[in-house]
Amino acid sequence: MNPTNKSLIVSFPFDESTISIEDIDGSLTLDELMRNHGLGARDGSFQFLADQNGRMINHLPLRNAPNIVHVQYPTNVDQVWVDTSPRNGFSVTSDSEGSKIYLLDGQENMFTSIYITRWKLGNRTPVAYRFSPTYPHYQVGNLVYLQVPLQGNNVCIFNPVSGKEDLNLRLEMQEQEMNQMRGFWSAWELIGNGSSVKYRGDITPLPNGFKPLMPRSKKKIPRLDVENLRATDLNPSVQTGRIQFGKNKFSALVCGVHSSTSNSLKGRVVARSNKTRPNLVNLEGYQYGMTQFVKVPEEGRIIQLYNPVSKQWVDCTLLMSDEYDLEKIRNQWIVVKLKKHSRYKRALKIIALPREFYKKKTN
Repeated sequence: MNPTNKSLIVSFPFDESTISIEDIDGSLTLDELMRNHGLGARDGSFQFLADQNGRMINHLPLRNAPNIVHVQYPTNVDQVWVDTSPRNGFSVTSDSEGSKIYLLDGQENMFTSIYITRWKLGNRTPVAYRFSPTYPHYQVGNLVYLQVPLQGNNVCIFNPVSGKEDLNLRLEMQEQEMNQMRGFWSAWELIGNGSSVKYRGDITPLPNGFKPLMPRSKKKIPRLDVENLRATDLNPSVQTGRIQFGKNKFSALVCGVHSSTSNSLKGRVVARSNKTRPNLVNLEGYQYGMTQFVKVPEEGRIIQLYNPVSKQWVDCTLLMSDEYDLEKIRNQWIVVKLKKHSRYKRALKIIALPREFYKKKTN
């Protein structure tokens, strides 16, 4: 076997069978592999591939692919027939399991791929929007359904190439008007070169009396001395240490900017200890490459960090992760690393969960 080539197991869950393919050119995408080996859908439709976490991986190069590929719909992705005419911008259809779906911009007698959002009309019926699994995945004039961010004017929609919600769009709207819509799930139309969207109030008008969601106010966090710092075996950028409340000292896990010349620094307790977790402390300071304890937001991926030099909170974007499913860890504490990023300027990469450092089951 060529050292750059790869073996792969293709799993077909619907009939509980597998196929092993040896000595594959690692530069191919998984989609190209399936077509080259005659493993495409018999009816000629696009055949979705997913990893063990349900992420779409059709466009992933084989050299980066998992050893086992599943022929199945990825999480929140489906293909549907639309048999009804749209009403107020939405068509009623059913997913592959027979459950009711409201499809934005669906047309009668249409077969299409859809991405199912987290929003449910009436807290019952999910809302979905259309995309193409092959390039171009979206075109100017397409409609997408998204939540107005609590801060800023950028949002992300489903990206078939990465299998994640990381395709960035700019909301074209005056800030004053957008502030009245913070948190509102609504229809938007791709405009310009497809990297920005305009609000379609004719389809999803803002309800009378709508109260915009606001970022939670930041509590004052105690500033304490952190002593006896020692790097952990799992990751040297996360340390153990001791902090003092009153007359008593307690153990802590410590992230942040640290100096190798000092064993005692100032830090802030972001989460107090409980029966299963030590105190979580972020050291004072701000620089790229530092680790931080942050809590995954209930919605979106924007997290603010404090920059003491500029004396202001700055927006950072939490990157999607193959190892950690954001939807499963929302409102939980995680360990991130601050990185420069070509798209988001400031990005946070998940490197661990706190429990991985103290071997407990909860965060």
